[in-house]
Amino acid sequence: MLRFITVPVPTGRGKTGLLFLALLILLPLSGAAQTMSLQNGGTATIQNGGVWTLHGTTVDLGSTGSTAAIHETDGGRFAGGLLTATRTLDAPSSATPAGLGITITTTANLGDVTVTRGHTVQTAPNGNESIRRYYDLSPSQNNSGLDAELTLSYADAELNGLSESGLEFFKSTDGGTSWSENGADSRDATANTVTLGGIASLSRWTLGSESDPLPVELAQFDAAVEASGPADRVRLTWQTASETNNAGFDVQRRAGEDAAGSWEQVGRVSGAGTTTEAHSYRFVDRSLPFAADALTYRLKQVDTDGSSHVSETITVNRTVGAVTLRNVYPNPARGPVTVQYAVPESQPVSLRLYDVLGRQVRTLVESNRQGRQEVQLDVSGLTSGLYFLRLQAGRTVRTQRLTVTR
Repeated sequence: MLRFITVPVPTGRGKTGLLFLALLILLPLSGAAQTMSLQNGGTATIQNGGVWTLHGTTVDLGSTGSTAAIHETDGGRFAGGLLTATRTLDAPSSATPAGLGITITTTANLGDVTVTRGHTVQTAPNGNESIRRYYDLSPSQNNSGLDAELTLSYADAELNGLSESGLEFFKSTDGGTSWSENGADSRDATANTVTLGGIASLSRWTLGSESDPLPVELAQFDAAVEASGPADRVRLTWQTASETNNAGFDVQRRAGEDAAGSWEQVGRVSGAGTTTEAHSYRFVDRSLPFAADALTYRLKQVDTDGSSHVSETITVNRTVGAVTLRNVYPNPARGPVTVQYAVPESQPVSLRLYDVLGRQVRTLVESNRQGRQEVQLDVSGLTSGLYFLRLQAGRTVRTQRLTVTR
């Protein structure tokens, strides 16, 4: 036997809406979130602009076999908390589980589907926001290749400042951390609905703005040193799961791992614009700062409107495989000269300059050293002619020629 209760609900606009409850079991509320169950085919109706704020409560509309439902009409709505129901959906055609405001159509047998409706804004990594409603859909069977159609409903009060004419579907497969733009087939601002077909799988869905989308979803970002020694290079690879108005990526580099270091742009890679397909990218950094034993990279993703968002950083460590003395520059020289060398392990190192008669004219280094090193040699006081730089690390000796001109 059903028992009905009529509760007046203030609308905030000088009116009083009516809330009709049918056999509603309400657990006493305390500081912790509670669960409210609607059973035995009962329907909770909110109308005339009435708002039932749940304050973190979950309204459970029952599992398979239950016909409990909600009915929101004339601007009445639930807010806050969660609404959830589990229903059996075998090849559903315009199914509206528990009246939760979502319509599902597919030829696939989804099994028992748990539908949960939330009332919080979903925020993307770039700060763009959705409407104040989302849905989590969890089928027990067949959740790939569905070719499903979804219609999402919303209340005007849930628009969160977004224009109805630009609403479209956004999907998250990780509980709302990242989002992919999926578009819209049709919008009905009178009925407050947006419809999208051709959906392959079900997960979390919301509505956002096509002009301020929940943007590029970076699925992978890796970096690796491709060769050892002073002529090494770093290969960067990354993949996007989807892109929205993506003009491209600025590749930025910082020497070392010090967060206070400055970023330098070392390359640019064009983006795919707007797409829901995965795209792979790569960039090879061949002009590495010699003395840096570690390099940190990040991607600055630039939208077509000029706005930008930076990725997480990734650091690569460079090893020294052998004692090396690089070609000095400039050469010939008449002023300061840059000398670069590398030593794989800590050991006594000497770096000296000799003339063609074998006379030592400069001592640049005489101490224990390890890793990549860079020193400056001033030749402004030397006469024109040919000189030799001699690097000795342990028993290993390396030499380079240097010509001084006046």
